[in-house]
Amino acid sequence: MLQMFRRKVQAPGLTGLALGDQHFTLAHVTRQRDQILLDQCVQVEFRNPQQLRETLPGQVAEMNLQGSACNAVLGARDYNLYLVESPAVEPDELRAAVRWKIKDLIDIPAEDAVIDIFPVPEDAFQGRSKMLYVVAAVKSRVEQLIELCQRADLELAAIDIPEMAMRNITQRFANDDNSLAFVALKSQGSTMNITRHGNLYLARKINTQLGPNVVNSHEWESLRDRLVLEIQRSLDYYESQMGQDPVSRILIAPRGNDTQAIVESLREAMSVPVAALDFAAEFESSAEISDETKNACMLVLGASLRSDLLMAGG
Repeated sequence: MLQMFRRKVQAPGLTGLALGDQHFTLAHVTRQRDQILLDQCVQVEFRNPQQLRETLPGQVAEMNLQGSACNAVLGARDYNLYLVESPAVEPDELRAAVRWKIKDLIDIPAEDAVIDIFPVPEDAFQGRSKMLYVVAAVKSRVEQLIELCQRADLELAAIDIPEMAMRNITQRFANDDNSLAFVALKSQGSTMNITRHGNLYLARKINTQLGPNVVNSHEWESLRDRLVLEIQRSLDYYESQMGQDPVSRILIAPRGNDTQAIVESLREAMSVPVAALDFAAEFESSAEISDETKNACMLVLGASLRSDLLMAGG
């Protein structure tokens, strides 16, 4: 997404940073030719913004990541994503035209938003107008993220959104030659991507909130029905509005002890094959990093896999 930062260092590898409401995650990945090695990965709790400002620099120093190139991920509440028709303007005028186009869509003043765009693949929406995705991020949150990285001595190279971090995971660890849906189910709302050949075609927010061990709750059946309906609507949109072949399978991101139970329940309710994406097992690591930690750090791991920033070493 936002690649607006000039890198001062040429250290191998890439650090990923993601902020939650009460925790942050850090991961550092290096590449040796075609091999990806996960060097470090942690999740750290904090109580308030001041403790975050104090804790992050200490954690970066403890992991010996000072001065490393960093790709940071915005929190889900810090931005909105819109799919809009591309304005018919010159490339250097596109961002300004898009800002004007979405001013009535966003819930913050346009001058308080950081706007960036990324294209939908050329073969999407065949026979229709060219479309693109617009990210409208809260400027103050972007500025806070920049300040935090400076304070922690991380060399901020780019800021991404969760959808792109998820795309990096499936691009590396899943075969999406025949269209793949990847769903991250969370208590504060969920995210669904549909990709093919590593390209992001459709990104959707799923409003159904699923807390820990939700399968064991008396609400699960109704929640599952709502979840299935939201997923199916996205699959139908992908086929009917974007003119694409049906999605071949749905992968669920690991989320805790109830992952397999959710997968089995969704299998019963959907016509498309459903499975869990065990990406944690695919990360090679010389350190003792548990699969539970890797799964909890999915977004930051995806951020650390950004291919245009991940430099080879040695």
